[in-house]
Amino acid sequence: MDSKCDNPRCPSTSPSKLSACSGCSAVKYCSKECQLASWPSHRQACKLYPPPSLSGIRVRPVAHHEGNFMKILAIEIEHVHGEKTVHVGSVKIQVIDTESFDEGFFECLDEYSRDLAMLALHFDPMGRLRPNSGCWQPADFLDERFLVYLQEIVIVEAWRGKGLGTWLLPKLFYLDGLNGAQYIFTWPTVLNFLEPIGINGPFGARTLAEQDAWLAKRDRIIGFHRRIGFRRLANGHFFCLAKNSSHPSHSVPIEEDAPFEELPPPETEDEALRRQLANH
Repeated sequence: MDSKCDNPRCPSTSPSKLSACSGCSAVKYCSKECQLASWPSHRQACKLYPPPSLSGIRVRPVAHHEGNFMKILAIEIEHVHGEKTVHVGSVKIQVIDTESFDEGFFECLDEYSRDLAMLALHFDPMGRLRPNSGCWQPADFLDERFLVYLQEIVIVEAWRGKGLGTWLLPKLFYLDGLNGAQYIFTWPTVLNFLEPIGINGPFGARTLAEQDAWLAKRDRIIGFHRRIGFRRLANGHFFCLAKNSSHPSHSVPIEEDAPFEELPPPETEDEALRRQLANH
């Protein structure tokens, strides 16, 4: 056994007994004091250390900023075996600082992307998210400065079905770049830019068979997110995952999750305009 404690500031020169970290078993300490001293620097690595079934998986986050309020967190997923490193997937997250907006909430997100504009509509006074609208309540998000949006997750075909995404997505909360966020939003659907071109070309309508296949794939993707713990946000396209395991959303069985429902007609001209802007 290696006799070196993994606390770089361990005062002991030759510890007699080492105990493995209970979270990842990847590091060893000679005492509880050394484990506590090392925890601030080891925390993220511990939370992102894969289980034995995913041995060799490495998660490498790279962050960069776009504009005044948007941070993009690009996560490379790699498999390391000896000296060989292979790309096996990627995740892209948008972290939005709502206190840095120079305009209104909807106006800023509408300028950035259609998806974010449609998500912003949920939080309008006349939007989908209202009191008593299911397991999610407006009060859940009142104190959240950072809105975290999972833009995409891509796993290479050879690694699908191995539990990689199921393990990784709940761990995203522990990334340093997520600023202690308590919720992750996403729109689980097919990434069309990764799909093969249909019979009618890149801009043509799908055939009935292609549309059926697309819908079946979308439903599988939604099912995958639900198994992890995501639940639909107020009958819309978006889903949300709560970090806190005691949040009411975690007690909703998959089969009882809210269905998708079309919005009723807008009640005001302003609401109609915002919907029109968000859909373009």
